[in-house]
Amino acid sequence: MENQGKIAIVSGGARGIGKAICQRLAESGAKVVVADLIADLAKETSDELNAKGYETLPYSIDLSKSEQIKAMIQFAVDNFGTLDILVNNAAIQIRRASEHFKEEDWDLINDVNLKSHWIASQEAAKVMLKKGSGSIICIASGTASRATSQRSPYCITKAAVEGLARALGNEWARYGVRVNGVSPGWALTDMVKEGLRLGAVKKDEILPMMPIDRFLDPMEIANTVNFLASDQSSGIIGQTIYCDGGGSIRCVPEPNYELEI
Repeated sequence: MENQGKIAIVSGGARGIGKAICQRLAESGAKVVVADLIADLAKETSDELNAKGYETLPYSIDLSKSEQIKAMIQFAVDNFGTLDILVNNAAIQIRRASEHFKEEDWDLINDVNLKSHWIASQEAAKVMLKKGSGSIICIASGTASRATSQRSPYCITKAAVEGLARALGNEWARYGVRVNGVSPGWALTDMVKEGLRLGAVKKDEILPMMPIDRFLDPMEIANTVNFLASDQSSGIIGQTIYCDGGGSIRCVPEPNYELEI
């Protein structure tokens, strides 16, 4: 198992892609802190994984509060003895025309989507640098390289997350701490399933932009994170891997063509 005996924290770990990441890391042998804003959901996910024989702990956190982030890192060290893997996954978005975005909304999105990555990575590195090993994975987004309207603060912060992975990866790699990013594409999470049901997410608009011609399974993204967390990716530093079904390489929507063999 790739991450046997390692200690991991996953923020936004109770639902969607974050939950899949928690499960995959646990499957690979890691002990996992399931951190989430909603305490009941964090406990539910932790209990579900523990019932399968894994070792996890729930942790409730507001990632807009720096002191709570520092306490989260200490919680992992106090309960498991150290920290080997940090996955900065949680994020929020608010839809509004850029000219009408409120300053307080900008501040909140920046605090959760970017500043929390910075603070958590700082605090995790203080543990990892002392022992000369560790892996930090920051979850960005396809919107880091391809903007969408009425979500400009989200797009901006996700682009900055890729920059953060490069900057910290460059600085800490020589001391054994690797920092990388993962930019997911459209994954079939419960939230996306509900959006499809309600018509808020339109399959016929999304899939023509994805060469893979389907939604991703959240576990495909979790597999990418698990790889970056493991020693198998020891030579990968400061990179952001796009696990997006090819969405980032396609310029315009394309129909499916019949394969002629």
